[in-house]
Amino acid sequence: MRKMKFYLPFLLLLGVSISLISVPAFAEEADDDEAVTGPAILPGHEGKDATQVEASPFEVQGARKRMKGLYADSWLFMQVPILNEKGEIQPETDETAEIPTTERLKGFLKFQEWYGKPAPKLDGKFVLVEVWATWCPPCRRSLKLLNHWAEKYGDDLVVISICETDRKAIDEMPGALKGKDLTHYVAIDTQRRVANALKVWGIPHAVLIEPKYGGVIWEGMPNQPEYELTDEIIDKVIAIGKMNR
Repeated sequence: MRKMKFYLPFLLLLGVSISLISVPAFAEEADDDEAVTGPAILPGHEGKDATQVEASPFEVQGARKRMKGLYADSWLFMQVPILNEKGEIQPETDETAEIPTTERLKGFLKFQEWYGKPAPKLDGKFVLVEVWATWCPPCRRSLKLLNHWAEKYGDDLVVISICETDRKAIDEMPGALKGKDLTHYVAIDTQRRVANALKVWGIPHAVLIEPKYGGVIWEGMPNQPEYELTDEIIDKVIAIGKMNR
C-alpha cells in the first residue's frame, strides 16, 4: 500500500485510545426531549449488518463485530473515496492516488449548499465530517460536541456536519439548540450522498481524516456508548499527525 509507513502509528494509537475514552461532562447534559444515548438506526435497517464497502487491511480487530448492524465498514488508514455528483464511489487509479488531499476532500464532500458559514479552508487541516438529521435526537446531542471541537481545535481541525434535512428544519430543530447556535461548518444535502456512499445506517456517523494523504483514521458513531470519539482521541491523533508532517 502506498505510504503504508505513515499509517502504522495510528493503529497503535487507536488501540491505546479506546482504553482511555472519557466523555466531557457537558456532553451528558441535555433537555428532557434530548435524553437519548447512542446512534439512531435508520428505518428499515434494524438488526441488519452493514454492507461491506472496502475493508482496510489495518482494521482494528473486532471493530466491525462490536458495531454489527450499525457500523459502516471502515476505510481506516485508507484514503477517503472520490464520489461523482450522484454520490457513487469512483474507481481508484494510479492517477487518483496522487490527487492532493484538499482536492480529494472536495471529491468526497457532496452537498447542495452551506448553511451559515462559507466554505472552510482545508489545506493542512484534519477534517471531521459527520452526517446527521434534525429528526434524530442523538444527532442533536452530538452537535454540542461538534461546536466544542470546532472551538477547541480551530487551528488544526475543520469540523463539518452534513445534514440530510433542509434549511428550515435546521432553523427550527426540536430542543434548545437551534440552527443559529451551530458554530462549526454545516452543509445541507437532502440527497444524503456521503452517508449513502459510506453505507451508513445509524446516525450520527463521523469520519476523521488526516491532512497528508486524505486517509480516514477514525470512523464510527461519535456518541456510541463505550466507543465515543473524545478529546483524548483527537488530541493523540493530531499530535501524531504533527510528528509525521
